[in-house]
Amino acid sequence: MLEHFPSFRDTAEFKGRRVKILKRVQILVGDLWGCFEGKGFGEFTDIDSVTMFADYRVPQALLSLRILKYSDALMERLHKKDMFTSGEPAEVEIRGGSIWAVELLRRELAKQIVETDGASEVPPNAILIDFYLWDYAKQNQEQIKQWPIHRIRTFFY
Repeated sequence: MLEHFPSFRDTAEFKGRRVKILKRVQILVGDLWGCFEGKGFGEFTDIDSVTMFADYRVPQALLSLRILKYSDALMERLHKKDMFTSGEPAEVEIRGGSIWAVELLRRELAKQIVETDGASEVPPNAILIDFYLWDYAKQNQEQIKQWPIHRIRTFFY
């Protein structure tokens, strides 16, 4: 599919390895899953393998919630409103770090649900956590603006 939809070809070279982030593909799958409530066109047997949708707003939410932390040098660059280049190491690290942070958050939520509810509830997947964090960031824009977003021109997100 990626050869037919260039804007879905969200990959980068990072430390000598090809990294596939694929945000738009994952949003398509996540939206279908959500809209159809996991049934029919929205039924995916491997939906829990989808990561969060690595963009600019969710990392900001993760920073504001103290789930993610950047180096002083990166924070300085963000506060100066430097433009990032798609695929540059810092941009890939922000997106990759966000994916990993949401995965660790997902694991911790699953663990706490098992401990408190005896696993009667299904823990949220990365898609639901992403939806929550995106909404949180949008609804609290004024309160979290001290944590800047990374600025980039790209059609991948």
